[in-house]
This record gives sequence, structure tokens and C-alpha cells, in this order.
Amino acid sequence: MPTERDTLLIICVLGCVSYSLRAGGYIAASLFPANGIWARILKLAPGNLFVAFTAVGLWHSGWPVLAGSLCSLVIMKLTQREWAALGVGFAVVALADLATRSLPSG
Repeated sequence: MPTERDTLLIICVLGCVSYSLRAGGYIAASLFPANGIWARILKLAPGNLFVAFTAVGLWHSGWPVLAGSLCSLVIMKLTQREWAALGVGFAVVALADLATRSLPSG
């Protein structure tokens, strides 16, 4: 069983590792020229990662989550309001899931 000292040591080590990774990434990114292929790739990376993680989640979650995500996307495009898009998306997923559960199986 870890003691309080062990827990504090683990938290400090994780904090140092996290800070080192962030600082290293900042230093590495600052070595690249501001204009060039690497700058464009790094600017696209967050969007690519988001799409990759979202696609896997949508694939495994089924049509209620896909419907909610599509509705969120449409509402976000129309209103430019994150909270409206999230609210509509969650509501659509809940209603679609409720409809799926209430359908007779067989």
C-alpha cells in the first residue's frame, strides 16, 4: 500500500515529466521555420487527431451517436454557438437511444 510520501513523489515525478514533454515540444517546434511544410503539418495535426479519435468513437457507438454528432455539426455551423450544438447533440443522442431501447427486439 503506497504511503502519502509515495503518492506525493509520484505526483511530483508526473508533473516534472509532463512539464518536460511540453517544454521539449515547444523547443522542438521553435526550431522549425515559421513558413514551410512542417509549419503547415503541425497546424493540421490537432484537427487530424480530433477526426481520428472521433471517427473511432462514432464507428463503435452506433447510429444514435452519429445522429447526435451530425446534428451538433449542423447546429454549430448555423448558430456558431458551442453550447447550443452540444445541447442539441446530447438531446438527439438521448432521444435516439431511448427510441432504440423502446423498439421491440426480434
